[in-house]
Amino acid sequence: MAVFLTMFRSAAPRRHLQALSMIALVAGLAALPAVAAETTTCELTFEASDWSTQYRAARGAGLVQCADGRSLPVRVSVKGGGDRALRIASGAASFSGVRDPRDVIGAYAADGHDAGSHRSMRKGGVQVRVTATGDWWQQGGRPDSLVIATR
Repeated sequence: MAVFLTMFRSAAPRRHLQALSMIALVAGLAALPAVAAETTTCELTFEASDWSTQYRAARGAGLVQCADGRSLPVRVSVKGGGDRALRIASGAASFSGVRDPRDVIGAYAADGHDAGSHRSMRKGGVQVRVTATGDWWQQGGRPDSLVIATR
């Protein structure tokens, strides 16, 4: 019986230690989402010169680079109205409300807030401001939609 009580007494502190370790682990995991929830800004540089008359869209490629150092190569499709060929030789987009570079993936629609040289677009909580160079852009052409996909 004495052997049993000795084993029971030595097991109790181990259980307390395990319980404390579990509490510390849970507390540490609870703090992780708060860090991951931080938003950053990202910039997209792209070209879209592969014009499709049928779809009235130009396709191309780009790179998303975020302020936190992460980056993501992407495919870009820009759709615009009118009969003129839409070609963007040097496009740029600034994103806000981004938690991960993959947050920029998806379809954006113009939100009607344009101020001359740029087009504002939105996809859920992510807003993008698009600017570009090229004849189409210089003649007042602005995209109706922007689709970004991974490469």
